Amino acid sequence: MILDKKLSQTMSNTKKVLAVAETSYIIRKGLVYVLSQLSSVGKVVELKEMEDINYQLDILQPDAVLINPMLLGHSSRQDVRQQLNLEKKTAVIALVYNLIDEQFYRSYDGIIKINDSESKIEETLDKCLNKDQSNQPDQEELSDREKEILISVVTGMSNKEIADHHNISIHTAITHRRNITRKLKVHSISGLTIYAIINKLVDISEIKYQDE
Repeated sequence: MILDKKLSQTMSNTKKVLAVAETSYIIRKGLVYVLSQLSSVGKVVELKEMEDINYQLDILQPDAVLINPMLLGHSSRQDVRQQLNLEKKTAVIALVYNLIDEQFYRSYDGIIKINDSESKIEETLDKCLNKDQSNQPDQEELSDREKEILISVVTGMSNKEIADHHNISIHTAITHRRNITRKLKVHSISGLTIYAIINKLVDISEIKYQDE
């Protein structure tokens, strides 16, 4: 168990592999240098020849590809992915020289301009690499009204009693209960009760035994 935990932590902390596709030597070298200084980056590979870029990417399997869109001539990220044979998890970031119509870059995961500061580049890269791994809560947060209804549920009130107590219709009470179970992904009274106690919405002394 401890070994699995350590392995999981090691995997989550793995440094990223990036690929930079840019024909300008000065811009490519400058960007590679900046990226190499970032603590989250383990390796930066320069893609100089566009002819065998698919082969290089297939071997490299980068976490992100930073590419000058003009090299591909496509405005759609889907087309770019198909042309480069990229997996969905690989971030695609456009290297922008000039101010062009932003519609051209809208389908990319992010944009890095050649005059961006190091901090801005790091911020953009971090956002693109973690957009699908962001810590989304497993449960949606309940509204104040839903918390009030939840308290009524776990303290043993029926739908009619809840409706009367909160001055709402039975239909509204049922709807609230349905939304609560959907948000919390908990469908039993005992599960809702545990949630309410853990989150200090009710005291255990207030709970009445209820059949599921």
